[in-house]
Amino acid sequence: MEIRDNNKVNLCFAFDNLRKELSRPYGILFTNNKLFLDFVSKSIQQGFKVITVGDYVSRVLEENGIIPFLEVIDGKTKRSIPQRTIVKNKEYKVTNEAGKIRFEIFEIMENILKDRDGGVVFVNGEEDLLVIPVTLSADNGDIVIYGQPNAGAVVIIVNEMIRWRVRDILEKAVVKEC
Repeated sequence: MEIRDNNKVNLCFAFDNLRKELSRPYGILFTNNKLFLDFVSKSIQQGFKVITVGDYVSRVLEENGIIPFLEVIDGKTKRSIPQRTIVKNKEYKVTNEAGKIRFEIFEIMENILKDRDGGVVFVNGEEDLLVIPVTLSADNGDIVIYGQPNAGAVVIIVNEMIRWRVRDILEKAVVKEC
């Protein structure tokens, strides 16, 4: 199902002025898959949700028997199209331009994360920056995972401090029409 209210004004946060700041990891950078998978497994055992943003990290977890509560993907890894192996009960579709976050996505992610079933969000466009609304909407202790190109997987353990850092980034973004 497409989640979009065409009556809303299409406004976005734009991050062109923050590229350097956003290129560094905002959590624990795992370069070793075994340590990464062990950490994720322990988090699940402790009752925390695993949320992935990006096709590659989602696929790595799935191939190792770990199914994220929520996956946010655009169907591309370094702009090539990987095969999807897991089908989820709930699938959502959103549109998001590269280098931006549509305002409406914040509410969408909040609603999806309140749902007990999670699912997968297919992004028409670019999903990289959607770590921001996901982190703001996730519960304390949940982990948000995204790929750091040519480095490894970054794990954010959600808490009030990381939310403060994310809000600080949003305050520096420029509001534009999408």
